[in-house]
Amino acid sequence: MRTPTLLRTRAGLGIGLLLLAAYGGCDFQSSDSSSMAGLTLKIKGDYSGGVIVSNPAGIECGSSCASTFAIGTKVELTVTTEESSEFVGWEGACTGSASSCSVSLDAGKEVIAVFRSKSNRADLTISFGGKGGGSVTSQPVGLQCSSQCTGGFEKGTMVTLTAAPDATSVFSGWTGACSGAARTCMVTLADATQVTANFANPETCEQIRADAPTSTDGNRKLFIGGEKAKPFDAFCLMSAIPALTYLNLTKTAATENFSQYTAGGSSAGTNVKTNYTKIRFDPLTLRVDTNDKRYASSVGSLMHSGTVNVTSMPYATAMGCQTGMANGLANIDLTGTSFALATASLAVAGFMQVGATTPTPDGQARTFNLTGGGNCGWNAPTGANAPYNSQGSTLNLVYLP
Repeated sequence: MRTPTLLRTRAGLGIGLLLLAAYGGCDFQSSDSSSMAGLTLKIKGDYSGGVIVSNPAGIECGSSCASTFAIGTKVELTVTTEESSEFVGWEGACTGSASSCSVSLDAGKEVIAVFRSKSNRADLTISFGGKGGGSVTSQPVGLQCSSQCTGGFEKGTMVTLTAAPDATSVFSGWTGACSGAARTCMVTLADATQVTANFANPETCEQIRADAPTSTDGNRKLFIGGEKAKPFDAFCLMSAIPALTYLNLTKTAATENFSQYTAGGSSAGTNVKTNYTKIRFDPLTLRVDTNDKRYASSVGSLMHSGTVNVTSMPYATAMGCQTGMANGLANIDLTGTSFALATASLAVAGFMQVGATTPTPDGQARTFNLTGGGNCGWNAPTGANAPYNSQGSTLNLVYLP
């Protein structure tokens, strides 16, 4: 079948449509008195050729842009364009941007097909990178996608792109024709252009704050190594710069998650005990800063060896200063977190040291009871030296979902 070309000139097209417009919105009576309705098709924009046909047959726009059908008929219109034109969408009795549309004739109706020329347009392609997820929208409208997409704009148009991470991701920056870490970028289209929006699964609270500076303190979902398969829950102190990451401790009774330097021997005074409800954590190294007491409370005071006033204890530390006695106490309970103590993460040390950890850290257990003492001695994170006040060592954890 010959593919007709629509009216060759806009003047000709306009005359043809004026002649046909009389059919739109009118009902007809055929010779057999059947009730009929007119369907008129109009063209809007830059159209250089092709064909629009109806099913049932009747319209083959290029030779006939109007026809009549029995009332109640569902008519499907289908557009085929030539290379120099792009179909934009339907107006009037049809809507949307698909190449086909259907209209039910309960009366005479008019449909408008909208086109634009490709000769002065440039494509903008959006790609997505990183391990996280999100979407990108454009202004002027034309792009809204969460996977690779392409849209056409008039050459010379300045397009503003806006990135939006999903609920557990952060935006980590643009590459290609856009750059920087701000969620919006502007690009002027002179030719075909490519931009990549990168999204990440946040490893630290600071990554979230950097992407969304107005974020407030609260619980967040983070990911070890940025891997979607390694999530964990954290408390983000966004009011600190850089933002700090903490693990919430679910076991917070008086005998849980505490450190104690027991008075006696050469350290006179009252037992110094510090209880913790959150511990500061570095997700990049899986180490706990045992000296951070922002979410801790302490009681007691003693003089270490009669020379240094002690009023608080680092996390995961049991200490005493009475010869032969492991009277220092501590408890570690990581229940409810996604972590356990690493192997060899604790050690008994000091002068004439005594003490024990039950059970022995093996990378699997989360709950431990510590004793430590001597003259003076302690049971604390490996590498600790006189671990009282804020002289503790970091504590090594392992990921255990």
